[in-house]
Amino acid sequence: MTDTGGRSFRSVLRRFSAQAGVAFAGVAVVTAIAWPMSAASDGPARGSGPSAGGMPGPGAAARSAPGQYVAPAAPQGAGTGRDPLTADERQAAVRAALSADRPLRTQSKDVAGRAGDPQLISSALAEDTEGRTAEVRFYDYGDNTLVVKTVDLSTGKVTDSEAAKGAQPPPGVRESREAAKLLIASPQGDGLRTDYRAATGRALTGVDQLRVQGGSYAARPGDPAELRECGAHRCVRLWTRVADGPWIDTRGYVIDLSDRTVHRV
Repeated sequence: MTDTGGRSFRSVLRRFSAQAGVAFAGVAVVTAIAWPMSAASDGPARGSGPSAGGMPGPGAAARSAPGQYVAPAAPQGAGTGRDPLTADERQAAVRAALSADRPLRTQSKDVAGRAGDPQLISSALAEDTEGRTAEVRFYDYGDNTLVVKTVDLSTGKVTDSEAAKGAQPPPGVRESREAAKLLIASPQGDGLRTDYRAATGRALTGVDQLRVQGGSYAARPGDPAELRECGAHRCVRLWTRVADGPWIDTRGYVIDLSDRTVHRV
């Protein structure tokens, strides 16, 4: 895959790092007061308890029917000014990005390993541009490459295309859900399954029973050997909540989406 365009990818990487830092910081504030149980250990996590942060206690989910989270629908039609992209603009940007890059749309692999289906991470209004310009991010799991396309929505043309290895923006919704599926199915996920049953009285059999948020993970000094590829590989950590119920602390796991393995940290 060839890098094109004059915009420095360094600025894109800085933005990814800043976004990841904000996401981690925001979640940390919540988890410090609201985790009711820890799937990665034998007991409650810090800040647990029925009154912690006003969150429901471990038994609360049993009194309410679980439901799958549905994000609010984006506006339709064409947006104006610096308003977020509408649903129609997002679809148009993705179509334009893929139509302009045959190798990307035919040879890439998505998070589930399917060929010819690059993994869409996000699409958003591009920064530092005039007019309605979209930045579309894909991740090719075939060779662990991040691809960023800039699309002028007024013309439907791709104005910039860049690719890099080792760039790890926050995971998209589908990536986070795939990570949760791997954790649920893994022997390593026994703590999550046990805590879910304790909280709800039901077996955890699928990701639709949870709400999940993911953060990208890069290897750190002292990490186990199996995590050393994280950063080159697409690795994520999860913040997990029973649908319409309490949190379950899954921060002690790292899911390597590139090789589809689950690890403890």
